[in-house]
Amino acid sequence: MEKEELIEAIATLNETRSLELAKTLLDQGCSTQEILRLLNEGVKRVGVSFAEGEFFIGDLIVSGMLYRSVINLFPVKTSGIHVLGRIVIGVAQNDIHDIGKDIVVTMLRAEGFDVIDLGVDVKPERFVYAVETYHPDILLMSGLMGYTVNCMRQVVAILEERGLRRQVAVLVGGSVVNESTRDYVGADAACKDPLHTLQFCRDVVAARAGDHNG
Repeated sequence: MEKEELIEAIATLNETRSLELAKTLLDQGCSTQEILRLLNEGVKRVGVSFAEGEFFIGDLIVSGMLYRSVINLFPVKTSGIHVLGRIVIGVAQNDIHDIGKDIVVTMLRAEGFDVIDLGVDVKPERFVYAVETYHPDILLMSGLMGYTVNCMRQVVAILEERGLRRQVAVLVGGSVVNESTRDYVGADAACKDPLHTLQFCRDVVAARAGDHNG
């Protein structure tokens, strides 16, 4: 019952009810993965309402903030015990849309990743510098505007030139990306859904752990 109510609370942008229901589900032992699934379903309904003219851009922004508020209830797994892997993330140059990025950062940190957040409007050189400095397992670049893919492509090209490309998995995200974007940029994957992003990061670190053990 609470699960369907949580979807509906998200879909109607009811913050108080959403937080109450999410806390109840967590207290009942519901997994964060399942709650994320419910959140995504609610946000999809917000998207439908927007497409049908019932909601506006401001409502989409509110739904993103609400999503993030619920995720902030999740227990953090990084309490000095074990870090799954390191991720560098940022919004590509000339784009300042950060709600999606912030949601992903919160999810990844809750899962146990060490996340270095470069913020918004990140130039190619800064992405590359972060890879050189922090040696992440994954580089995650996002963008909402179409022109950001050229920045992403430039980052991958510089990583290739400097012999760094093979040491880091590159993921592109945001509403602008698709499989064609992935190929154009030279990334390993493209994800629009935060859950898919989280699963990609898990798969990368699991594969690397397997390589090291083997």
